[in-house]
Amino acid sequence: MAGFTIGEIAEQLGATAAGDLSLRVSRVQEPQAAGPGDLALAMDENYAQALQSGGAEAAVIWAGADWQALGLKAAIFAPRSRYVLSGVSYVFEKKPEIATGIHPSAIIDPSATIGENPSVGPFVVIGARARIGANVRILSHSSIAEDAQIGDDALLYQGVRIGARVQIGNGFIAQAGVVIGVDGFSYVTPKTGAVEEAKATGKITEASRSAGFARINSLGSVIIGENVEIGANTAIDRGTIVNTTIGDGTKLDNLVHVGHNATVGQHCLLCGQVGIAGSTVVGDRVVLGGQVGVADHITIGSDVIAAGKSGISSHVPSGRVIMGSPAMRMDLNIEAYKALRRLPRLVAKVAALEKTVSKTPKNE
Repeated sequence: MAGFTIGEIAEQLGATAAGDLSLRVSRVQEPQAAGPGDLALAMDENYAQALQSGGAEAAVIWAGADWQALGLKAAIFAPRSRYVLSGVSYVFEKKPEIATGIHPSAIIDPSATIGENPSVGPFVVIGARARIGANVRILSHSSIAEDAQIGDDALLYQGVRIGARVQIGNGFIAQAGVVIGVDGFSYVTPKTGAVEEAKATGKITEASRSAGFARINSLGSVIIGENVEIGANTAIDRGTIVNTTIGDGTKLDNLVHVGHNATVGQHCLLCGQVGIAGSTVVGDRVVLGGQVGVADHITIGSDVIAAGKSGISSHVPSGRVIMGSPAMRMDLNIEAYKALRRLPRLVAKVAALEKTVSKTPKNE
């Protein structure tokens, strides 16, 4: 049977193991569905009953568990379950199938350079003067435009688009459909437009009506650091003059949009459908939950966490947890939400008081 022994897995995880370390497993499975040859994932005491109802002989279990009482022949202990899960997923990862070498249907400009041990799939296009590092894996129908630079050990899934002059560090991963280095959404009216007037006065008049928009071209590009991962169908605009930048270790989920000139710091997490408008600065270690919207030209400090669907329209100091739309400190938002839920009862009380007052005889 192919796979790994419990001892091999524990060694790769840097974890403690017990029992028959030569026992071999070929896949991971939920505890209730696991059988011989599976590694059950039961990393919390809540999974004890499910583990015993299944047929697993080996499992990843919580620290201090009695593995023999659980009916196991071997066990790996997980002091921090999700961190161990990360390691297990690496051990059993099913990597994309792509042959080493360059597929004959790929079109590579003679001036482009590619490092050692490349794997370039069918119908890939690499433009003039592009520079790509060693051990790159580029799946089918991806394109890399002129003067782009990508570091070592990159993985580009199907249909990735890397624009002109984009610079990307080592260890980059782009899921299918990622587009990096597209024009920013930047237009201007010949005279003061309705949006400008509304911001200044709160009104829209005949004077601000415009016949159309003039495009502001994006002359900058995108700079991405080391070990960055970009989710499927995410788009990153290049800068108007300065570059849009993404810091080392930052991870973007699917369907994220980063606008032109934006700066996103190191080790940030941007969850699905986050939208960051142009010229916004996001600090280091920032977590933006799903569907968070960030207005243009604001600064979010480091170590900020924004709950899902927050609408961030003003500067946020470092170290703050925010939620709501408009976003505010979490404790204030919770109090505001409680007050909002009390409003129907409050309105009913006021109505009852008004009725009582109206029936009270007037003093003569």
